[in-house]
Amino acid sequence: MHVTFLSYNIRHCRGTGGRVSLAAVAASITGTGADVVGLQEVDKFNPRSCFVNQARKLGELTGMSAVLGANFNLLGIAEFGNAVLTRYRVMDEQNFPLPGRGEKRGLQRIEICTGTGSIAFYNTHLGLDKDERRHQVERILTITKDEKMPLVLAGDFNALPRATEIQELKKVFALSDPSGSYPTFPAQQPQHKIDYVFFSPHWLPLAYQVYYSEASDHLPLAVKLRLVGDNPTITI
Repeated sequence: MHVTFLSYNIRHCRGTGGRVSLAAVAASITGTGADVVGLQEVDKFNPRSCFVNQARKLGELTGMSAVLGANFNLLGIAEFGNAVLTRYRVMDEQNFPLPGRGEKRGLQRIEICTGTGSIAFYNTHLGLDKDERRHQVERILTITKDEKMPLVLAGDFNALPRATEIQELKKVFALSDPSGSYPTFPAQQPQHKIDYVFFSPHWLPLAYQVYYSEASDHLPLAVKLRLVGDNPTITI
């Protein structure tokens, strides 16, 4: 079974020109052909993004199911956090808070039924402080250590490939772009690799691509994986 996973920090759908456009973000997502999408910096009913439920609207525009993992709430109305879009059936959803003194962060876990089995997709956005990220990675490794399903961990980790936090994750998970040769930020002149897709040994990487887009300040990162032992000619 082949599955294409996407990680995309959408900056509440604010493009490089400063305009908020859900249509532009949806077009960027659709253009990658992704089956499962991890989004970061997603708004719900926020004034800066015209009070739109962005996860739900992006789901409608892409024809996918949408699940919001909110980490911040303003006055009981506006929310902000991560979101997952998927073409597959969502069986379960969880959102784990991550440690930190700054902006509230979380790790989203979605159990997805592909039709031939279930997979666990984790989506996250780590902090800007190195020590904060170290504690957040420790928490992520604790949460995922007993995962029995084929696992994929995607997100904006705010850390370069040689950072200690990334190296700790690489001790446990495989990485789609271990050399870090495909930068994802900033979108107009990408110089830094801070967005990643990690995966458990259940998967074999088939393809990796960073797509150019001006719909956000990050570029969308797509990884095509195949479950180990599957017939490589079978595609879902």
